[in-house]
Amino acid sequence: MPEVWRFVDCGPQDAFETNARMPVLSKEVQKGGQPLATTAAWSATHLNVGWFDDVDATLDLDACDRLGVQVVRRPVYGGGTAFYDKGCSAMWGFLLPKETHPDLDAELRRFQPVVLDALARIGLGQVRFEGSSDLRWHGRKLGALTAQDVVRCNSVGGFLNTRPPDLDLYLQVVRVPDDKFKDKLVTDMREYVVTAEEVAGRPVGYRDFRDALVGALGDAGIRLEPRPLTDQEREGIAGVATRIAGDDAVRRVSSARFRTAAPPGTRVGFGNEKGRKLCRAGVAIAGDGRIEAAMMAGDMHVGPPDTMDRVAAALVGAAAGDDSELRTRIASVFEGPDVHQADTAMGVTTDDLLAAVRKAVTAATAAPERAGTPS
Repeated sequence: MPEVWRFVDCGPQDAFETNARMPVLSKEVQKGGQPLATTAAWSATHLNVGWFDDVDATLDLDACDRLGVQVVRRPVYGGGTAFYDKGCSAMWGFLLPKETHPDLDAELRRFQPVVLDALARIGLGQVRFEGSSDLRWHGRKLGALTAQDVVRCNSVGGFLNTRPPDLDLYLQVVRVPDDKFKDKLVTDMREYVVTAEEVAGRPVGYRDFRDALVGALGDAGIRLEPRPLTDQEREGIAGVATRIAGDDAVRRVSSARFRTAAPPGTRVGFGNEKGRKLCRAGVAIAGDGRIEAAMMAGDMHVGPPDTMDRVAAALVGAAAGDDSELRTRIASVFEGPDVHQADTAMGVTTDDLLAAVRKAVTAATAAPERAGTPS
């Protein structure tokens, strides 16, 4: 007997509507126990910031405001900050009850061939999975498929580049070190990022991908029952969209805010470590060599959503130069039984987080003391 899922064809939506869907629909999946599939396309150009990502390390918020580029921090979902131009990408998502779909690695293995089947139906049969989660064609990135525990349920989903975005606009809002590197970034992006239109040799639209995915799921034994959003769900999505559009939501993880809030008399530093995913740390070190405040960030896909906040809190009071103590404190949270991620494909480790903290400590040691008198 085939599995029966609810299907919501969302069509074009802006960044806030799209990211507000998950908290509302995941509640329905948890309550009813039925998996749910969605497809959508972007109706507005925007930057999409991962739940754990440091917004100030990846984009220029003032430039975004000046140029009318939306910025949203997606609720709960990890991953990095991505630039999406209007009409240039298709997205899909599967919300899965934890009771019947408990293993994130197993779900990724299950749905990778389904996605490849869908792509083959629209002339993208040479695309393969490479790296942690990327869809690539001859080494160039076409999209991605990821999995994450999103509290009420598990989620598997991804995106597909359908046509080229405006890279000149992207360069005006992204954080890069200098103009020379910007030129290289454009070259690298044009060489690295590929679109379905380029691979197929013809235009590939949202409807093409949507219909192909529905067909591939059907052949995999999953029958979709189209059921549009209810009025109650639309009302809930509108409420969440309003909340996540606010500045506090966008700046939830912000190195600029962390630096400003660091206690007087401390030295502040930041460090990055690239494992399967980027890990970023910030520390404020007091005169006695102990960590007085900490920030943990990155593009990891980890649940529950407070995991990295708890890691940061655990570091407070630790001796900044004691690697053993730092590792123990990180592991006390990150290796706990409630922390979940797709380890095989995209998991980060305690040692990845520790390496980022070490680099932040080194940077802080060389930084000037913040003005003021320590409390």
